[in-house]
Amino acid sequence: MSADTEPVTLIATFRAIEGQDSKVLSLIGEYGLAVRAEPGNIFFDIYTEHDDDRAFVIVERYSNQHAFDQHLAGDEGKVFNQQLAPMVEGEGSQLQFLRIAT
Repeated sequence: MSADTEPVTLIATFRAIEGQDSKVLSLIGEYGLAVRAEPGNIFFDIYTEHDDDRAFVIVERYSNQHAFDQHLAGDEGKVFNQQLAPMVEGEGSQLQFLRIAT
């Protein structure tokens, strides 16, 4: 597969500051609605760790690199990250990019 046809899949993880988990979940939920409506988004799934409601995991897939680049260029993501930053531990999301094993 080439970059034009290979899907872009990533996992974003972060942990809410104590007492901020419900605000973080609400913010992610609203953002997820916008992302799911973007052309080229295949899924945007939101999880928490089984034993830690403050630990969030988002799994995203885009149809190709172009769709992912368009996602990154959107204003919604910039606003989301600015709002999220003061509510999470550390420097924000840790990203892990995946590829389909062949």
